[in-house]
Amino acid sequence: MSKAKYSIIPRPQKYNVLDGTYTITPETAILCSPDFIKAGKYISNFLKTKKDANNGQIKIAKDESLRAEAYHLKIKPDGVTISASDENGAFYGVVTLKIMIMQSKTSNGVAVVNCSEIYDYPKFSYRGEMMDEARHFYGVDAVKRALDEMAMLKLNKFHWHLCDDQGYRIESEVFPLLNEIASKRKYELLGGAEILSKIPGLQKGGNEYFHYYKKEEIREIVEYAKNLCIDIIPEIDLPGHTVAMLAAYPNLSCMKENYEVFCENGITKDILCAGQEETYEFVEKLLTEVAELFPYKYFHMGGDEAIKGHKIWENDCSACQAKMKELGFENGKELQVYFNNRVNDILKKLGKTSVEWNDGIGNNTDKDIVGHYWLFRSPSWIKAENNKRKFIVSTCPSLYFDYSYAICPLKKVYNFDVVKSGFINEKNVLGIEFESWSEWIDTYDAWEFAVYPRIFAFAEVAWTEDKFKNYKDFYKRLNFFKVYMKSKNINYSRIEKKIWFKVKNKSVFHLGNRGAEYKYNECLKAKELKG
Repeated sequence: MSKAKYSIIPRPQKYNVLDGTYTITPETAILCSPDFIKAGKYISNFLKTKKDANNGQIKIAKDESLRAEAYHLKIKPDGVTISASDENGAFYGVVTLKIMIMQSKTSNGVAVVNCSEIYDYPKFSYRGEMMDEARHFYGVDAVKRALDEMAMLKLNKFHWHLCDDQGYRIESEVFPLLNEIASKRKYELLGGAEILSKIPGLQKGGNEYFHYYKKEEIREIVEYAKNLCIDIIPEIDLPGHTVAMLAAYPNLSCMKENYEVFCENGITKDILCAGQEETYEFVEKLLTEVAELFPYKYFHMGGDEAIKGHKIWENDCSACQAKMKELGFENGKELQVYFNNRVNDILKKLGKTSVEWNDGIGNNTDKDIVGHYWLFRSPSWIKAENNKRKFIVSTCPSLYFDYSYAICPLKKVYNFDVVKSGFINEKNVLGIEFESWSEWIDTYDAWEFAVYPRIFAFAEVAWTEDKFKNYKDFYKRLNFFKVYMKSKNINYSRIEKKIWFKVKNKSVFHLGNRGAEYKYNECLKAKELKG
């Protein structure tokens, strides 16, 4: 009788079971290519065995013939070999080995692993997770915990949303008021969203909310992620979603009014003044300070939901009206394109590639700006832009994990298809990313509930070729990872398949531990404990 395959998520592209077993003991040595030290340290820290030995039974070797991020894993009775052409591929090879060892027979520090051969590579080069800490702040340990689980699923881009109307979360030595004023708001819990206002516990309230990351903490997190082969992409949202900035520096606004850091959800009309040079000088100094903390290619400049502010530019701001007249613009949309192209020029000087949400993109948006698709646009718009520029795809609501499980269940995430979203030119799609906005998700515990287990389905969509995907098989493999999540005390949702229909007072949004879904899930967990 042939041995069963190990449960691996995301599913490898090619996986064959071989005869025999290999035994790993505390004396098992790891021979690691100097180029793959991260991979060697990761697996040796897990095994608590020797590393970088001259005579290794687990060998991590370089093979230039393999594609980017690919790995070739062979487990034979006489040892284990992982081959890769680059650092990421080697790392993903040892992650797969770790998952296999976790499912193997173990006793007294000895693990017996079934012989196998795996050739694996990612479908997309960009496999992203977005965490929003502008609305609610989780802290260093929570971010590291999220990064650990990203690494287990071969996700490689952490999009960190660190500023918005409700707070600015990065230490600034250049603009100290961004911390003294913009990092602080009157209430912890946010109000707004009229459709939710009648649900008990969803009104704004709580104590003063004052949080931001010190630069040393950010450097610590960036280094931690680097060792897990994860790039961190910061987002400084411009020119809208900037009420916190305007509270600190009202001279950057069109109307020069006094602002308070927003304690509501929703879209405001408040916006940076695009007609005065002082704004661009501020933006350049700020982005220069932030970019130094993040030594990676991509930098997200936001650009979304600024449409209400266009009316201020068009009707109320003499500086913006003068700028529009000077440049021959007819409306605020054209002025936003000009603004974001200037931001792009700043980021290029800093060695960065800009990313912008798709609703900020116009006909004259610089072609080297990567589009981030979230808000529905017509097939003709997608086709034209898809042929013009690179894209990251986060179609709402399929990849929006701040939406409830009723709206975005596990299977819907698994069935997500970039092509069906309209992006026929897949060569210009860098990859996909899930979003987890935190308007209502005020604790890390609630964030985990929103993300897990949907993140497993997402990881397989991002990594595995469509021809190898099968939901029934995925769901079967997920059983091991449920045991794993319990062992790691991850607060994952048990609301899967069709059982969400039992939840009363369902909402479009995931409402954290104040929501009906969360409370129903606590009942399901209690039943588990009772057996």
